[in-house]
Amino acid sequence: MKVMVTGGLGGLGQYITQECINQKHDVTIFDLKTRSSVKIANRFPKGTVCYGDIMKPDTYQDLIPNLDAIIHLAFILPPMSEKASFARNINVEGTKLLVESIKELNPDCRLIFASSVSLYGPTTWYNKDIIPERNINPTDNYTRHKAECESIIRNSGLEWLILRIAEAMYLSFDLSPKNLERMYDIPYNQRVEFIHPKDVALAFANAVSVDAKNEVFNIAGGVNCRMLFHEQIDKIFETLNLPPAKPNKFSTKTYYLDYYNTEKSQKLLKYQNRDFEDWIEDFKKEMGRTRDVIAFFAPIAKFFL
Repeated sequence: MKVMVTGGLGGLGQYITQECINQKHDVTIFDLKTRSSVKIANRFPKGTVCYGDIMKPDTYQDLIPNLDAIIHLAFILPPMSEKASFARNINVEGTKLLVESIKELNPDCRLIFASSVSLYGPTTWYNKDIIPERNINPTDNYTRHKAECESIIRNSGLEWLILRIAEAMYLSFDLSPKNLERMYDIPYNQRVEFIHPKDVALAFANAVSVDAKNEVFNIAGGVNCRMLFHEQIDKIFETLNLPPAKPNKFSTKTYYLDYYNTEKSQKLLKYQNRDFEDWIEDFKKEMGRTRDVIAFFAPIAKFFL
């Protein structure tokens, strides 16, 4: 099938693009041209990348008439979504322009939207798995933007699927002190259901042709990927030869992660193949010598964590 992936060179987009290629879809990657995206584009077959701007429909409209499905990932993420004045314009207005273009040029094209479980808001007090039918509770710019986009898509008259993604850490991420400090925003004993980014990719690629439409799915790793947040962080730190994080450094505020009901999504999309131990092994391979350097300096680094 002919598939376009917006934001297909981004952190999660790379995995989704690759899985679509693995499944022999005819893939077009649509993304903003930056130094980083050009470098990443070299990993994919020549001719698959189309550079443009989600805010400029004329940079992608000629692609739409021939498509069977569009996976829409292009979005400004936290923390930039909370600070940048242009974030809503790109996130919400960009999605609206895309939807209008599909309606005009190819109304039979399936739209698959990458949403987030963070839409449910904090649910620490709730002792049941979060179902996709649960009322949403946006709490910041990012979740408000996702909520607006979901509403636009639901009311578009198009054939759509909305996939709300749980915590999916990339295999290569920023290990700077500033970025590591952000992990303390999540409470020490927060319930977390992790999902490997390659399983996220499988869910989206399978959604292209699944026999379902106009549905919302939770995309999370399943019962074998459930843990408390500090268990996850301690395992990552152990891999880097760092001591366990100190409990008193973590936030005590409520946070929007939890355990999720994925019965419907797993039955249809068949994507839950990996657990956190698989991620750790893949993380070690991805880090390579960088991990060795971090481990070497760990005795010093521990004084700053």
